[in-house]
Amino acid sequence: MKSTFLWLAATIFSSQLIAQDSTSFRQLDQVIVTANRLQQKQSSTGKMVTVINQETLQRNAGKNLSEIINYQAGVFINGAGNNLGTNPDVYLRGSGLGNTLILLDGVPMNDPSQINNTFDLNMISLGMVERVEILKGAQSTLWGSDAVAGVINIITKKAGKNNQHISSLLSYGSFQTFRGNLAINGAVGKFSYRAAYDFTNSKGFSTAYDSTGKKNFDKDNFKQNNYQIALGYQFNQQWSLNTSHQFLKYKGGTDAGAFQDDADNVFENKNNVQHIGLNYSGKSLQWHLSQTFLKAGRIYTDDSASVGGFAKYARGEYNGNTSITETYGNINLSKKLILISGLQYMHQQTSQSYLSISSFGPYTTALGDSAKANNLSWYNSILLKELGAFDLEAGFRINQHNIYGNNSTYTINPSFRINPSFKLFVNISSAYKIPSLYQLYSEYGNKGLSPEKSTNYELGIAFLDKKGRSSIRLAGFKRDIQDLIVFYTNPINFASQYINRDQQHDFGFELETHFKFSSKTDWVFNATYVDGEGENKGVKTKNLYRRPNFVLNTVLTYQPNAKLTLMPSLRYIGRRLKGMYDAGPTEMPAYTTFDLYVGWGLTKRSKCFIDLRNLTNQEYFDVVGYNSKRFNLMAGLTIGL
Repeated sequence: MKSTFLWLAATIFSSQLIAQDSTSFRQLDQVIVTANRLQQKQSSTGKMVTVINQETLQRNAGKNLSEIINYQAGVFINGAGNNLGTNPDVYLRGSGLGNTLILLDGVPMNDPSQINNTFDLNMISLGMVERVEILKGAQSTLWGSDAVAGVINIITKKAGKNNQHISSLLSYGSFQTFRGNLAINGAVGKFSYRAAYDFTNSKGFSTAYDSTGKKNFDKDNFKQNNYQIALGYQFNQQWSLNTSHQFLKYKGGTDAGAFQDDADNVFENKNNVQHIGLNYSGKSLQWHLSQTFLKAGRIYTDDSASVGGFAKYARGEYNGNTSITETYGNINLSKKLILISGLQYMHQQTSQSYLSISSFGPYTTALGDSAKANNLSWYNSILLKELGAFDLEAGFRINQHNIYGNNSTYTINPSFRINPSFKLFVNISSAYKIPSLYQLYSEYGNKGLSPEKSTNYELGIAFLDKKGRSSIRLAGFKRDIQDLIVFYTNPINFASQYINRDQQHDFGFELETHFKFSSKTDWVFNATYVDGEGENKGVKTKNLYRRPNFVLNTVLTYQPNAKLTLMPSLRYIGRRLKGMYDAGPTEMPAYTTFDLYVGWGLTKRSKCFIDLRNLTNQEYFDVVGYNSKRFNLMAGLTIGL
């Protein structure tokens, strides 16, 4: 361990002499929207926001979205380095599953067909994404349920406002993986448009790990098709209409479980998102009205001789529908005071079925169309700007659920500019997570469940130099959750049900730095430490399963000339507890991976690249018994016309 840290320190030091680019951001004070639902510069908010911009996404074109987000401070995505199609589990600041809200263009992507109401990041192709904003800390006041540890807002590419533009990507690499996308966008008068298609096909590798190396596990393939259409119409300077339509589909193979091969275990996932929005932009008032429909479907079929246990055939089908109607706006009450207010209505419904056949006959379970719930929320926030050196955001949200009743949250976020370069910020806020439809309606369901409730405390300092060449941000946080929804089995009669019981107490810190040494050389470095424990009736348990206490990322970019880009990167994942039911020792070992991106500009709008990953061929496991990618590469060509 000592030698590892010495080596890491040497790598970080030497990076200052070589190069870097922005895994977080290249422009240090970008305009963001996620912090307060309005456009503002990062320096004007007291919240922890990290931006992955388009430049960074292009320089990671060989990766998928989960792999790119996984390099950000405070984020650990379990499964990002596994075979394509593996469900990525998002752990933000050490939080549990379902405690990070995924947004698509500011719209919650809750999937009611999932046990924890989570969204599958596999559904988003990189070619669809304009940028990603990661907002950390409890954010339920403005963003609603599940924003316990923060939100990840995936902002898609919009209809063009200029002349017609065509772009494409072709790449090929390890595991016979082919990726391609084609997009066209432009404008005709007041009308703008964008149409895009993304395709991925991979032979893959075995999802399960063959510990003997002699069982000849089969490869698990993956195929994905994504379609996007975005349309816009500008009526006049104030009024505009926009629509987006996205159909996302992938299918592939998987295995029976940890260390267990399965030749005929396949899945097919679909996601359909339809959105329409009406917008008004005046001198002192911004107003939005939107309607979004989300339809998700997942089918798992296993037609092997053995499906685990006694079953010889199994099929599960899980469907979810969400409708979200929302209106919100912000009004400038004065030069220093802004009011943000909104209403959101969400309706969710799911239908689920499972069938398995064994020597003992068929076994079935079902969750009918009656599994549904409604939420109505009203939220308000006040922004006090530049009152001397002082800024403040304060707000509240009231949520009404048709089954459990009402709950509310609050946010108090003051910040103070010590001088033009240094800012001190504090965030005291609460959040909640509603019970999922599965937790309410399944055979283990409990309609007496209350929402999980949490309080978040954050204290930090941010530095941005006057010339915009360097930034440092350091923050400590503490998160307390009560009324956790847990799966409980009675030890006497073995009856199982979801109940509210435990508490959770987590804490940690994040460090983010960015130094731009010259026009050719940058360096980004971030480090995260988290720890926590569960508590029930005074008994405390270390329970950050599969989540590392310490994560370090460093990314470098060196551009010796206008055409060549070199981007080496390092990622260190510390020790962590295995999952509760995972095989193997209690603690999983730390690991380090190295990547190298090389890009070469062919023309002003075209380039070729090669992305080399896990250069040392490090064997590691994020989940015991499941393979992660060893040395692999993607090479490709991007073309703009």
